[in-house]
Amino acid sequence: MFFKRSFKRTAPDNGRFKFFETGFHGDRYLLMLVDALIKDCGYFIETGANVGSTLAYVARTYPDKTCISCEPDKDAFDEAIKNTGGLKNAIIYNMPSQDFIKSIEKGHKELLEKDALFWLDAHGYGFDWPLKDELRFITTRFKRAHILIDDFKVPGLEVFSYDVYKAQVCSFDFVKDSLAPGRGYKIFYPDYTEKTSPHHPLVGWGLIEFGHAKEIFLPDILRNKIKGPIHV
Repeated sequence: MFFKRSFKRTAPDNGRFKFFETGFHGDRYLLMLVDALIKDCGYFIETGANVGSTLAYVARTYPDKTCISCEPDKDAFDEAIKNTGGLKNAIIYNMPSQDFIKSIEKGHKELLEKDALFWLDAHGYGFDWPLKDELRFITTRFKRAHILIDDFKVPGLEVFSYDVYKAQVCSFDFVKDSLAPGRGYKIFYPDYTEKTSPHHPLVGWGLIEFGHAKEIFLPDILRNKIKGPIHV
């Protein structure tokens, strides 16, 4: 079962304080992609932890990775602290993502030379998104990165939801001018229509990759489930 048309998420989710044991919306194919990407990364960096579902999942599943996140909402932050309790490789800050992402350069400058997997999720209803600032900083300061963006509009597939608030549409058209020039970006999108999560509908995502000498190695099961690379 899946949605017959795309829908724009323009209102707050009343279930925002619900914790899930599996991160990334429980999307089976996205979880497989994360597993393929994170093997060569020393760090997982998230913006917009909410109650910590994805942060806790990554920290628990990959105990050798340092997992860093932020959440500006104090109530959600407090829940995230509880949900990541006992996970020594999980660090979360109570601050806006645009401050958090820049603090990396001051407090963890060594990360700029490391391979990192990003999960950008600090966008939604009721505020101006920091997404462009995040991407501008990452693509300017980091040597290389895999950048997954949540709630992203998937071209040509109407079954995936995506975020919209006022004139902001979470899409490549919205963020493309924020990418630092001359980096040779590759973009990937989901290319499936079946519902892959036990608890969420299909939520759009996009992967922007730069700085890597070798191609992303995808397991056979994902060969026909992911569209890309699209060179921009």
